[in-house]
Amino acid sequence: MTPKTSSWLVPGILIALYAVVRTQGLTALPIFSDEAIYIHWAQIINSQPAEFLISKVDGKQPLFFWLNTVTLNFFADPLLAGRSVALAAGGASVVGIFWIGRTLFSTASGFMAGLIYIFCPYMFFFDRLALVDGLLSALGIWAFLVSLYLALELKSLHMGFRWLGILLGLALLTKATALLLFPVMLAVLYLWDVHRRPEFWKHLATAGCIILAINLVAFLGGPGIGVQGRVPFIHQPGYFISPAELMSFPWWLWLRNAWVIRDFYVSYLTVPVVMILLAGIVYFIRERDPKEMALWLWFVIPTGVIVVVANGFFSRYMVMMVPPLLLLTARTLERLAAWLAQTLTSRLHWEVQGGKRNTLLAILLIFTLLPSAMFDWKLMREPHTAPLNKLDRLLYIEGANSGYGVRAAAEFLRQEAHAFQEKKGYAMPLLVATSPGNPAEGVLVYLWNDPAILKVPAHWWPQTPNLIPKENRFSLRPSIYQSTPAIRREAHILDHARFIYPHTKIPQETFLRDNPKFKKVWSFIKP
Repeated sequence: MTPKTSSWLVPGILIALYAVVRTQGLTALPIFSDEAIYIHWAQIINSQPAEFLISKVDGKQPLFFWLNTVTLNFFADPLLAGRSVALAAGGASVVGIFWIGRTLFSTASGFMAGLIYIFCPYMFFFDRLALVDGLLSALGIWAFLVSLYLALELKSLHMGFRWLGILLGLALLTKATALLLFPVMLAVLYLWDVHRRPEFWKHLATAGCIILAINLVAFLGGPGIGVQGRVPFIHQPGYFISPAELMSFPWWLWLRNAWVIRDFYVSYLTVPVVMILLAGIVYFIRERDPKEMALWLWFVIPTGVIVVVANGFFSRYMVMMVPPLLLLTARTLERLAAWLAQTLTSRLHWEVQGGKRNTLLAILLIFTLLPSAMFDWKLMREPHTAPLNKLDRLLYIEGANSGYGVRAAAEFLRQEAHAFQEKKGYAMPLLVATSPGNPAEGVLVYLWNDPAILKVPAHWWPQTPNLIPKENRFSLRPSIYQSTPAIRREAHILDHARFIYPHTKIPQETFLRDNPKFKKVWSFIKP
């Protein structure tokens, strides 16, 4: 195979395998709470383009939701539409991973890194959820590749910095934690002395201007914060350690953060990959290869910042730091295969060359991927049986944020609504609390375009314990995120309303006492 042929054939093989593996059981895991919020925003944008910055009510950047708005027009299932965005981002990541491995080391390294990426449970799990982290990771991968091309003089400063500005600008338009990638790219350029080249600072400033231009509308436009406790751009300030606490050097908190991150990686990278990475550290300490240094910095810089400043985080925050570890795993596998071949030749006098060495490498790769494939199989078929980290099991399977029962609830309400409309002659009112997320928002996602249902955000509850307003008229808002334009409606239309009971501190018994006309008619037990 010639270099020119491998440059398109190998990525093609990886993408084909990625598509086959990653699309299996794509909706097996029910809609997660954040997915419901994001898809709902995309539905609002799709029906009201003027609300293209609706995510700012929660302090979130909008790029993922814009892309989801497009995919909603191609898929009948809104969950599939949302997850297809993350799936496409993962495909871009596979190609980017291959090119980085090929550029730094060899075509074999790039191919193995792509394979490891496809089967890695960490990426397998989050590349199949309608969350922003997979898209952020993909943009980070390609930004790193462009930085590498600049460092190795494979691309001119003029074009390279423009592409770097575009990619980092889009990353920042995806999630604020993209800021953690900025020093990584600068570190890569510093390792190869790019800053000493003529007009470096001018082109760097150009990249900065591009980043600002891409994000200017999102910074300055859109609605104000509408969710309590949120702030623009950084979303939840409570997720960060305060400056005063940082000055006290909270070692116990830093150690806790490091231990939680360790737990995430052991859970989702699998033991073989972790062991290979430990061997990779030994190789790196011994040889100090700047190419490997760049990959380690890609992992260490963002991880170190999270350890120092975070006051709480989830496993998905670490997704953008996983790709360099997979590249280092592939590189170390190559070295281990070469060492094993040399050992067999020198000590046992076995001739291990050419094809036999490749066979050794293939065997090592299979043993590395086998636990990952078993993990992935469970995620595809029965996600509740997969060995998820205990925090993620609570979030995605067992807790209030998980979506088990949401689709069934939506179908139940759909049938109720059509029977109601046929009998009464008008749409069935469905009351929902204004708190975001599951279960209510997940149900709304599935019922979005159903004309038999009148969705009524109960913005007065629970401040007013009576769910049905005592006044003769009430304000009907467009959604739980929009207060205008509101329409005044007669309160009597709510006499036969249904209500999706939210995750709240108010016991159901208290609610039923305050609202005696209501009774529980449907519920679902989670795994």
